[in-house]
Amino acid sequence: MFRHSIAAVIATMIAAGALAMPAAARLWKPTPQQQAQDYTVINHNKGNDGRVVMQWLASTTNSSAVMQQVLDKYVVISVVHSRTVPGGGTSWDDVQGIAVTDSDGVALKEVPQDAVPPTLVGLFAQVDAMMRQGSQGKARTHWGVYEAGNAHACAKGKLSLTYDGETYTWDTPLPGCPKS
Repeated sequence: MFRHSIAAVIATMIAAGALAMPAAARLWKPTPQQQAQDYTVINHNKGNDGRVVMQWLASTTNSSAVMQQVLDKYVVISVVHSRTVPGGGTSWDDVQGIAVTDSDGVALKEVPQDAVPPTLVGLFAQVDAMMRQGSQGKARTHWGVYEAGNAHACAKGKLSLTYDGETYTWDTPLPGCPKS
């Protein structure tokens, strides 16, 4: 039940960002968790080069204690790169060449696919299935799982993701972290 609901939220955020119009609405009376979810999604409209939507699945974006523990141990990133094609359809790029670093510029170590926790494997499968269903089987989501090292959602610092010649950043602590 829980994995399905978080998968639905993630898939909706990715799909909405990948297909969204330039305008966006602001949250009304957001909870700290909603503020964190909003902040962790980066939507880059690159004009003729398409739209890149990425999300850091941070512990503050989730209400499950089990998932929070996993997301505190790992940095989990999703990246989607889509383009509008003639006739109004959407094509989806195969995302490659991602680099993730902490505030000191130290590259985070990617977790091999066979070592990704089962909870995350199941979450990725659910989100990917929803994305494929909503895109006639064409959507592609890149999932990256990294050892957190010094990058933590509630510690002072920064997480950087470099993709396709652009460096995107999240300043930490994220919204929703306990005030110290």
